[in-house]
Amino acid sequence: MSKMLYSPPQIIKKLVPSPLKSKVWKEVYNARKLKKLWNHIKTIGIDRLLWTIETVEIEYGHLLSVQENKPLSQAGEPIPWYTYPAFEYLNQLDYQDKDIFEYGAGNSSLFWAKKARSVISIESDKEWYVSLKSQIDSNQKLLLLEEEQEYVNSIFKEQKKYDVIVIDGVHRLACSQVAVQCLAAGGLIILDNSDWFPKTTTTLRETGLIQVDFTGLGPINYYTWTTSIFLNRNFSLKSRSELQPEYGIGSLVQVANPE
Repeated sequence: MSKMLYSPPQIIKKLVPSPLKSKVWKEVYNARKLKKLWNHIKTIGIDRLLWTIETVEIEYGHLLSVQENKPLSQAGEPIPWYTYPAFEYLNQLDYQDKDIFEYGAGNSSLFWAKKARSVISIESDKEWYVSLKSQIDSNQKLLLLEEEQEYVNSIFKEQKKYDVIVIDGVHRLACSQVAVQCLAAGGLIILDNSDWFPKTTTTLRETGLIQVDFTGLGPINYYTWTTSIFLNRNFSLKSRSELQPEYGIGSLVQVANPE
């Protein structure tokens, strides 16, 4: 087990808002809930609770993401606004010779640009587009398309197939219907917030893609959601290292090999 980055008092100070007497905290943490919570803490132990808090808030970078209001790793690097389980799976794959198309731009665009050969990101919000434009790299294209048909059909513009297609913007059902036509053999489609879009998941699944759901916490939010990955039946993306799965954030490293 690694050394704690923060002492318990430091963690508490960072995580607990100072106005504990505020109206919100009074409403949420009433006496009954506090008593129930305290019983849970006594059961698991304060040390385990603090380790859990440190793993999520510090090591995953969740606290930093909340403070900066954008998805970041512990080191402050941009990461996609997907669930952490989905991110950890995707982060272990090798995209050096892969082309990526995104419906919906953001920190994910910056993340993918560092990983892939090329990234095309489509954005519908002008203000958000302007804020991102100055950050794009030489292997990126960022397009502002506000009209629905232009936005959805933009994937056909380059007349090519993409190894990874991300659906994380507007018009998700319509985007899914055309995305499958532009997915390269062996590639994958990422649908974020898939638990909110059952028709979209059905559309993708019915084309023969293999749906894998990653539900859990993610950057910024304090609730869980689902990021789904739809794999081509001939999925062929390789791991970037010989070890798959790689040890995750907060994992217990196995020294003795039971195999």
